[in-house]
Amino acid sequence: MFFNSISEEKLVPIEGLEGVDGIKIQWLLPPECGVPNFEMRYFEIKKGGYCRKEQHPWEHVVFIVKGKGIVVTESGERLVKAGDAVFVAPNDHHQFKSTDEEDFGFICSVMNGAEDHVLNQFKPDKLF
Repeated sequence: MFFNSISEEKLVPIEGLEGVDGIKIQWLLPPECGVPNFEMRYFEIKKGGYCRKEQHPWEHVVFIVKGKGIVVTESGERLVKAGDAVFVAPNDHHQFKSTDEEDFGFICSVMNGAEDHVLNQFKPDKLF
């Protein structure tokens, strides 16, 4: 069994990645703790920040835990807030942005290794 908690001191800035502004990440349940099929991360986007516009062959499940944000899809924008859940199906175009008024925090789970090619460079040497 493994336990973890969202913690300000465990948040790692995602810097130098094209199409990203004002984001920090924390690995809550990474493969290294023994989870066989998925990994869970916490993202915090500072007010006015955003992640990349993406499309890829794996799904995301997202749960909003802090503030309000905007999910950009092919069909438009949708405002989401703490307590909302989002399913991003494989190959859906998507982007997450904070509003200009407040920081935006969400938990995102993907299958193990799906985003290693992008996010592993921001993984701290010591996760726990």
